[in-house]
Amino acid sequence: MAELNIDLHPAQLQIFHSKKRFKIVAAGRRFGKSYLSAWILLIKAIQSTNKDVYYIAPTFQQAKDIMWSLLKDLGRDLIAQAHENTATLTLINGRKIYLKGSDRESTLRGAGLAYVVMDEMANIKPVVWEQIIRPTLADIKGGCLMIGTPAAKNHFFDLYKDALEDDEWDAFQFNSTDNPFLPPEEIEAARKNMSSMAFRQEFEASFET
Repeated sequence: MAELNIDLHPAQLQIFHSKKRFKIVAAGRRFGKSYLSAWILLIKAIQSTNKDVYYIAPTFQQAKDIMWSLLKDLGRDLIAQAHENTATLTLINGRKIYLKGSDRESTLRGAGLAYVVMDEMANIKPVVWEQIIRPTLADIKGGCLMIGTPAAKNHFFDLYKDALEDDEWDAFQFNSTDNPFLPPEEIEAARKNMSSMAFRQEFEASFET
């Protein structure tokens, strides 16, 4: 994969190199969650022999806004076809990457999957993981990366807490400042302009009550 120029910062690399089947990441804004997710989607799809991968955001439009251009840019040497209307990429090995919205539950059912990235997990209903996505990973023991910024102590917090106690999971928590490319002055400006609680949640990935 050296030819793909996978340039991740050290905190992203901790997640990338984890061998656990399931990973959950609570990270501050501008940590680089989308960039990391795009690389993982491309690699999991190109390595798969018989199953496709999903990227799921709270809505289809969010999924497309966040990930579509990024995937096409990073994966340009791996992509055979890009279907704009459905936001589906077909790679040179025949495997597909689908961009999905969790609000369209009927479009998530049925397919067996090699890997799933669930982004902005705090804003995705628990039923999507528990009753729809988790069963699709069963037949070939597919994996999942859940990633997002905390939104109080909701189901994302519960999943993160449970992952800390489960040997099949890796749980990570990173501040925005763990991204070395984020200008420190931007962090300080945000600190001055936001309430302390909002800053801790959005930039320090704190599960605030």
